[in-house]
Amino acid sequence: MPNLPVKRMVLYKHGVGFFERLGALGPESSVTLTFKKEEMNDILKSLAAFPQGDGQVVNVSYETPEEKQDALSKAPLVLSDRQAWLDLVRSLRGCAVRLHIAGGESDAGQERLIAASGSGSEFMVSGCMVGLNQIAQKPEQTLVAIMTTGSEADSTPSLRTFLLSQVRGLDILDARSGDDLRYVLDLSQSREEQRSVTIFLDRPHQDLLVSYVAPSPTWRVSYRLAYTPDAPPEDRDAPAETGQLLIQGWGIVDNQLDEDLENVSLTLIAGQPISFIYDLYTPRFVNRPTVEDEARTVPGPVSFAEAPRYSSLESLDDATLYSLPDSDFDLDEEPTAPGIGGSQFKAARRNLAQATQIQATGVARGELFQYDVGTPVTIKRGQSALVPILGATLASRKQHWFNSEKTQNHPVVTIVATNTTGLTLERGPATVLEAENYVGEAVLSFTPAEGEFFVPYAVDLGVQILREDESRLETAAIALGKGDYLVHDQWETRQTVYRIDNRNTYPIALVIEQRILSGYELFETVEPMEQTAEFQRWKLAIAPRQQSEFRVQQRRKISRDEQILNLDYQTLQAYLHNKFINASLFQELRGILDLHQQIAQTQREIQKLAKKRDRLSDEQEGIAKKLQPLNNSGSENDLREKLAAKMSHLEDERDRLQASIVAQEQTQDSLKQQLQQLLQELH
Repeated sequence: MPNLPVKRMVLYKHGVGFFERLGALGPESSVTLTFKKEEMNDILKSLAAFPQGDGQVVNVSYETPEEKQDALSKAPLVLSDRQAWLDLVRSLRGCAVRLHIAGGESDAGQERLIAASGSGSEFMVSGCMVGLNQIAQKPEQTLVAIMTTGSEADSTPSLRTFLLSQVRGLDILDARSGDDLRYVLDLSQSREEQRSVTIFLDRPHQDLLVSYVAPSPTWRVSYRLAYTPDAPPEDRDAPAETGQLLIQGWGIVDNQLDEDLENVSLTLIAGQPISFIYDLYTPRFVNRPTVEDEARTVPGPVSFAEAPRYSSLESLDDATLYSLPDSDFDLDEEPTAPGIGGSQFKAARRNLAQATQIQATGVARGELFQYDVGTPVTIKRGQSALVPILGATLASRKQHWFNSEKTQNHPVVTIVATNTTGLTLERGPATVLEAENYVGEAVLSFTPAEGEFFVPYAVDLGVQILREDESRLETAAIALGKGDYLVHDQWETRQTVYRIDNRNTYPIALVIEQRILSGYELFETVEPMEQTAEFQRWKLAIAPRQQSEFRVQQRRKISRDEQILNLDYQTLQAYLHNKFINASLFQELRGILDLHQQIAQTQREIQKLAKKRDRLSDEQEGIAKKLQPLNNSGSENDLREKLAAKMSHLEDERDRLQASIVAQEQTQDSLKQQLQQLLQELH
């Protein structure tokens, strides 16, 4: 599309680009743009054309989404790859044509044709195409038949045949057939993966601006960071924690268009606007119901009734709380490794800052942020480019950060800075330099202006940190609950111990980051210097070649119920000893336990008596079975009398046991009433 080149390109992070083309149409009143097939939905959704003169857009046409072979198979003229000439002649049956025949009329062996006119070795015959006559295995004898036109043919059709090999040319006199041929040829030369969009204006000689959104590779960003520590205070040997951070950002863009980009205005957008693909390119057909004709009657008057007429959250500043253990080191200035810095690096840093011309400006657009590259860019087709978009020096500090969920056993050396560039920093990789050397890499998070960002770029193997976790459950208080229950208020405690071994020859400032446990509170632990929605942080000063220990204790209160009647004397005594209950409640609960023990003892006695009674009943039942077959005379009578006497004795004993059971049950009921009375008196 060289007559309408790209003049402006806006790239986003979610896979689309906004393009503007501007150019002069010249003597033509239309322009054709070519897009990839997969881009057409976005083109139809966003294409806009703006004539720069008095002209107006008449309409916009585009190729159908049908595959080329499918479209060719449905065309009025079907031309195969190997027999296109024969297919064309066949397709023109019934159409007005003019044939150019090699040789004179006498050479054709035919009588003089009415509409034939020869000149030299070629003559022309006009008429209506009839078709071909092919002879198998003899293609050289294929004949073409034509019904000639003229005054004599008006009444009597005259058919003439010629060898197809003599036909040197064919003029299609039928306008529709000519259009069909042009359509097939245009369709054949179109590229399978591309579609054309033509914009028609009502007049030529117009400058035309066309804009649209199309899929595009996301732009990326990479950073170069150069850190220089500040000079240490005169009264200290260790390097200062603070320093200067030179940040340089490069935007990476790709040219995936089928043309070179020359002197294009480039804008890079940070943020994530909503975008989606909506299928506008595929034709939709809706099945409609078939409605039968119906008999109609003359309608009466129709009337309509008139319708009735119908006519903050406040942002909170983040509190920065520094609560640090006692130390001989000033935590406001974290030391860094000695031997870093110096005039040579400062000179190199200035050279790095001066080596690249940064001409991008940043503009906030609501929830989006855009980088406007001041110098037009040129990117060849199929190539990519690095565009400088950011350059600034920021105040920063270097610390050691440790989070056991992210790194194990060793902290990460991290540069912390506030984004005072006035620009939004997009997420991207960063290469870190210090003292003219490469020292590591990091990924910068998306950071708005005045936001704080972190550059964890190297693991310090000279510092080892071991984390030990311990959980325990402790009773805080015991109180009377509802009914016959005690309520235990307990502390579920989590203790985390960090054992820190700094083997370096210089002190470090260590920031420990630990996840916040939902529902837990800190106790017997220094307040964190700051916290996020997920983590809380403490800053510690660690001396060189020294082992240190830091504890974080968190707890939450939980409750459980314990039935009083499930207590034992030893547990009750422990409650009194630990002062969870007082002496008065102890005596009341002990009295309840005494009654509960008596009730249990009575129940055991009842069960013992009932077991004896049941054994006597079983014995009686056995004697009764022996008595049934015995007679009332002789020796059997004597046995009967002995068994009857024993049965009577067992019955007396069973009655005595039953009376004891009843007495014990009455005693048990009395004890239960006393127990319920004592339980009620507790409340």
